[in-house]
Amino acid sequence: LGDLHSHLYRIYETVKMYTNDYFEHVSLNNEKLGCLCLKHWLYDQITMNVLKEPQINELFQGWEAYIKEKTKYYNLKRCVFYNLNENEINRIKKIYVLNTILDSNSNNSEAFVSDQGEYMDYFGEGLDEFINSINSCSRKVPMDNYCKEFDEFVNICKVESLDSGISIYDENTKSTADGAKKYLLYSQKYKEQLLYVYIKNENLLNFVKTSDFLSNKSTTIAATS
Repeated sequence: LGDLHSHLYRIYETVKMYTNDYFEHVSLNNEKLGCLCLKHWLYDQITMNVLKEPQINELFQGWEAYIKEKTKYYNLKRCVFYNLNENEINRIKKIYVLNTILDSNSNNSEAFVSDQGEYMDYFGEGLDEFINSINSCSRKVPMDNYCKEFDEFVNICKVESLDSGISIYDENTKSTADGAKKYLLYSQKYKEQLLYVYIKNENLLNFVKTSDFLSNKSTTIAATS
């Protein structure tokens, strides 16, 4: 855990400075996207190192005690870590992976489709978790830590200038998605507001809509047909 704390400190310091050796294609002036990348990296480390609940708790406690107050933030806000448990980390990580795949393959759809076997499981798990989280977190008042992190992700996807893999619009803003050449994937009510989920590439949209994991989900088909 000491090594992981050290890496987390160094990465966080670097993300907040003017150079970025860890996360490609991420603007350092973009604190929300930078924090999303940092959390994704941390959850990967937790998974790869097979950390269990006591170690995960100790990791987040170490962040609060040894890192949070000692890093330089410049003019940016510090990232908020919600002390998720092992199951919650696995759930939110699936959504982050889906967003990353959609973002990194938005301009390379032919290669994506040719490698569809490699991505199928990630898409299925990520979309399932995204849909399940919208449904479950809409009903939780007050929100638990998982839903707070998911809500943070939803709000990131709503910021058009961030151009994330998943873009989310509401009734008042969805007209701008067509002008931005984005394609409707899914719509769902979240916290009493109907949200529209878009992706960047029409070929990817067609692939997602005709995949087996989606064809068995009638609510999603209705939303995208």
